[in-house]
Amino acid sequence: MKKSLALLLILIIATTQHVFSQALPDSIQSYVMEALDIMRENSINKHSINWEKLYTETLDEANKAKTIRDTYPVIYSATQKLEDGHSKFYSKELVEAHLVGYRALGQKMPMPSGNMIDGKYAYIIVPAFGVFDPDEQLLYADSLQAIIRALDAQHPKGWIIDLRHNDGGNMHPMLAGLAPLLGEGELLGWQTPDHKVEYSAYKNGVVRDIHGKEYTIPAPYAGKNTKAPMSILISGNTASSAEMVAAAFIGRQKTKLIGTRTNGLTTSNTLYKLSDGAYLNLTTSKMVDRTGKVYGEKIAPDVEVQLTRSATTNSYLYISTAIQHINKPKK
Repeated sequence: MKKSLALLLILIIATTQHVFSQALPDSIQSYVMEALDIMRENSINKHSINWEKLYTETLDEANKAKTIRDTYPVIYSATQKLEDGHSKFYSKELVEAHLVGYRALGQKMPMPSGNMIDGKYAYIIVPAFGVFDPDEQLLYADSLQAIIRALDAQHPKGWIIDLRHNDGGNMHPMLAGLAPLLGEGELLGWQTPDHKVEYSAYKNGVVRDIHGKEYTIPAPYAGKNTKAPMSILISGNTASSAEMVAAAFIGRQKTKLIGTRTNGLTTSNTLYKLSDGAYLNLTTSKMVDRTGKVYGEKIAPDVEVQLTRSATTNSYLYISTAIQHINKPKK
């Protein structure tokens, strides 16, 4: 009796596998498995995900796919089930658009701007920067350092860095451009799922990431007044790479984050190229500031601004609070 039951179970499993393999072509099943295997190996939450369930659900959702491209929504859905809030799936075309740059796409390149407030306070707006074209990265970073150089020549009493409307992208041109104000040494750390931490650092005009890649400013500005008090303006719109830029200032003397809690994407993503040229943009580590604090959530301001419904009033509150800190800085 027991032997007959065992044979029946084997027959049922074999029949189920046969039906499933008929419904899902080998090329499609292999592609979905390729994506899932990368997630299981590298996800920041790899130790807490129910992988058996995720594999089963994802392959089941892919059952109606007739082409590899038909699986894209399914794989995107799988990245959302990793529960890190940051992982995404991108087509080959979308990633290539980021690699070629703004100008090649006929788009206006976002550029930093700056001015003196009341002849005393150096104010810099740092906009989001989302592409990876080397020339445009250098142009962005150079423009930031040129602004710092020009404002520094006016002997500011302090610095105000505005990240309120920066929703992220590529953090390295931002860090390289702001490096004179950040100072040399370790800037940001990244903690893996196995709790290992490595730091990005700046020295002699070079920002070096944890993979050893360098972002170089040919004629870096050292700065004269770059140790003056500093206010970093943040908001709920400050997201991803902009949060990392804000965190790079944490631990700097006489520096305060001013505003409201940030968006909460304080994790690092790594691109993994799939066999058809599409990419997983997978969250692989949590941000660590130079004091050793680990994030993975929203950054709280040191000084909270109570916002109103008036954008004009809110801007006044931000700037006046920033100036108040500069005039009476605390460590």
